[in-house]
Amino acid sequence: MMTMGKSYVYIGNRSSEKQPANDGMAICEYDTESGKLKHLNHVSKQLSIGAVYIDTKRKILYCTDERVDYPGLRAGGGGQVVAFSIHPENGALTEINRQPSYGAKPSFVVTDADSKFLLITNHGFRNTVTLTEQDAFGKITLKVLHDESSIVLYPLQEDGSIGEPCDVFRLTGEGPESFQLSAHAHSIQRSPLGEWYAVCDKGGDQMFMFRLDDDKKKIVPCKGSPFPCSPGSAPRYSAFHPTLPYLFVNKENKTILTAFRYDEEGKLEHVCTIDALPPYITPPQGFTQSDICVGKSGQYVYTLLRQVNVISVFEIDENTGKLTMIQAFEQVCDGPRGCAASPDGRFLIVAAHAGHAVVTYPIGEDGTLSPAVSSIVQPAPGTVNFFEI
Repeated sequence: MMTMGKSYVYIGNRSSEKQPANDGMAICEYDTESGKLKHLNHVSKQLSIGAVYIDTKRKILYCTDERVDYPGLRAGGGGQVVAFSIHPENGALTEINRQPSYGAKPSFVVTDADSKFLLITNHGFRNTVTLTEQDAFGKITLKVLHDESSIVLYPLQEDGSIGEPCDVFRLTGEGPESFQLSAHAHSIQRSPLGEWYAVCDKGGDQMFMFRLDDDKKKIVPCKGSPFPCSPGSAPRYSAFHPTLPYLFVNKENKTILTAFRYDEEGKLEHVCTIDALPPYITPPQGFTQSDICVGKSGQYVYTLLRQVNVISVFEIDENTGKLTMIQAFEQVCDGPRGCAASPDGRFLIVAAHAGHAVVTYPIGEDGTLSPAVSSIVQPAPGTVNFFEI
């Protein structure tokens, strides 16, 4: 007999040079009353999981294996994208198949609304390649190449398996900072109001909006794309409002948060840009913002700030999309990297990558956060996703 009403949390552990995880995906049971997590199992420990998307209708989990060197190659070749089926009774994962990501450091994953296609972003690595070219007159010149940053489109089969890629959109651009020598697509999100996709390019300081041409199986830029962001800000993650045409974007390299409005063609219009920290908190050298999410009520935005270990909370003006800071919550575990609001909106679950913990914070009726009620140890958690049975 099927067990009803259970909730699970999937935690992706992300390896790095400083923090080799080797623990892949953690599966936890979630107590909806207390917000506590109970660790059940780890699967696919060889994966370095950078991003997760769950197709709740088909009970399929997709994740990126975020790496530079493809398994089996001596060097290079990029990462992978992997599909798992979710067991309908206990939340267990069974791998369906995997495909190359066709780029280094795959950074995000999402499906279209009908689960016909899968889209991923490839961030690209920081390495460069120096070549020489010689023209017909014997003149020798240098050519410097950077890793390609891209969006890759895959068809999905009836069983949720990932087909061979059918399109790739290559990003170009650069910014003024030393890490912005080329484009770096860091995330892709789908609008709940239609088939528009927002892509943050932290290397080129720009936002893209795309749509899909289903018949031609192509990725198509929307009118007005790309939308320029402030130089050196490095747009990292975005979050759509669940019912209104607003998009919220945080910046990895600056303590700012931007709100956009988008129209029926996917064109972005700037609403406001505000500070992500209050004046009394000074970010240290090397500060970065990380994840962002909109609460289930659609009234509040949460952005994570590493090095200062703060979660800033903003109220959304539903009429204009403007943001007002209502809290800078400082009782945060070290290195908050990923977050997700619980399905009932009562808790915010945060993956603290540097703190090796996944922590539960209560959300009040006014949207503000309270001290943690639960914490479990994980080697290098970077992403958190809910699934209800």
